[in-house]
Amino acid sequence: MFERIAAIDIGTSSVKVVAVKTGLRDFKLQSLTYEEVDPSIENHTTAVAAAITKIIHEEDLAGYTIITNLPMEKEIIRNISFPFSDVEKIADAIPYEAEENIPFKLDDMVLDFLPLKSGREGEGRILLAAAHKETVLEFLSMMDECSVRPMRMGMESIALFECYRYFNRIGDEAVIQIDIGNNKTIVNIVQNNQLLFTRSITIGINLIHDAIAEVMKLSAADAIKLFHRLNLDLTTFENNAQREHYKALNLTRSRLKKIFDISTEVVQELHEQVFLTIKALSIEYGNITFNRILLSGGGSNITGLGTVLSREFEIPVVAIPFLESYKEQTVRTQFPIAFGTILSYTAQKRMSINFLKGEFLPDVAGSSRKIYYLAGTFAALTVIVLLINFVISMVSTSRSHRDYDEMISKQYRRYFNTMKVPDDPIAAAAKQLDGEKRKLDTITSLLQDDSSILDMMKEMIDSFPRGTDFELKNMVIQQHVMRIDGLIGSSKVIDDFKDSLLRSKKFDHVSVSITGAVRNNTRFTITIKQKSDKQESRKKRER
Repeated sequence: MFERIAAIDIGTSSVKVVAVKTGLRDFKLQSLTYEEVDPSIENHTTAVAAAITKIIHEEDLAGYTIITNLPMEKEIIRNISFPFSDVEKIADAIPYEAEENIPFKLDDMVLDFLPLKSGREGEGRILLAAAHKETVLEFLSMMDECSVRPMRMGMESIALFECYRYFNRIGDEAVIQIDIGNNKTIVNIVQNNQLLFTRSITIGINLIHDAIAEVMKLSAADAIKLFHRLNLDLTTFENNAQREHYKALNLTRSRLKKIFDISTEVVQELHEQVFLTIKALSIEYGNITFNRILLSGGGSNITGLGTVLSREFEIPVVAIPFLESYKEQTVRTQFPIAFGTILSYTAQKRMSINFLKGEFLPDVAGSSRKIYYLAGTFAALTVIVLLINFVISMVSTSRSHRDYDEMISKQYRRYFNTMKVPDDPIAAAAKQLDGEKRKLDTITSLLQDDSSILDMMKEMIDSFPRGTDFELKNMVIQQHVMRIDGLIGSSKVIDDFKDSLLRSKKFDHVSVSITGAVRNNTRFTITIKQKSDKQESRKKRER
């Protein structure tokens, strides 16, 4: 399938855009666009939006699928281990583990995870990524103001890893990826083309710029210009003093020494943080012999930085293998994440992080994106139904791993606020469900405005075949339209369900889409549109 894709990498100091056109097996690079964020604009969000808008005016992205990344400084990431490796089990357990590891209310967060290579047999290990819904919404709002609507919002460190995997030609090696940006540094630990660990460190070249601004009594914009013009060499101070280039910039030798010391201190702090990351990883994976360090990001352009890091770590330090036919340094160092974002999107067979899910699902039809919230009345009912399906799935598949069962029992006790797990948890959950239904009936009698929605749900439940293995994944209600995503043992059951709804003559439209298969189950989406009061009145007049 042919598709035009544009990846927008929004950094603190610059915005990068990679545009490609996909073919049958690969894609063709169409353009690389770079725009600096104006440091003189006081409001950073406004400055970033201005850079994006300028690119949009220069590059016609109409008809492109827009993808981007949520900056890692806006995320919470955790590396979590499980005593089992089954991905489906891990997915089921994520909400419980997230509650333990993330110090925020989960209803206010967007969660996703990526399986990682584990250092122990039979153990599962994941990268858990979370972001505040408000943060995602603010990021989307900024892009909306620039007339940009992303279809996917991934993670910078994964894009950086995908770029390495695509261009790397060495099969058996362990590397440290270090991408030095303006206000953060991304560190990836990779072994045999598999991501082991990722981390975002709050160290960037902005620390050098800020220190120069303070020492020289300059504005932030002038400090950045001075540092670029100085072209500092971090190898030794004498290399800079002997060139005497600093004199043309009205710098004294003592001030040059201060700038040099500031810069080397930042690099030394970065070295210490990367070293601590490696030490922490060795607890699980043992001592890893690294073959090389791969540098990228705007900070990697500082002269002598690679030499200093190579001296500290005692391993070779080189630039990340990336678009070697391009000689421009800005492209070679600052576009790997944007390019990797394209690779992460096109590699559909591999799992990846995406923050545009649930209520942030983009509107593929092209209408304005909206955030859908279920009414509070139905929230408890939905959670209980999901829990019952979870318990039924556990019983029917006979997965009796001891550690897994102990963890589920612990969470069951916490969820139902009880110290004892009943012999028949399904019956106990069903009893609570009956209680919720009685409460719902009471509320329904008071909510006259929502009666049409309740009638539609009642008709749907009455028409659904009994005794059917069904797993609800997602349900969205908007006015007279309901969309249900789920898994079912047979597609014929869904067809029968559709026919039953149509025969009731209470629905204007019912459509079914089979979207795939998971193990022995069929993944489906069904859209149900209820007849509105205006439609019923018009039909009565026609009669």
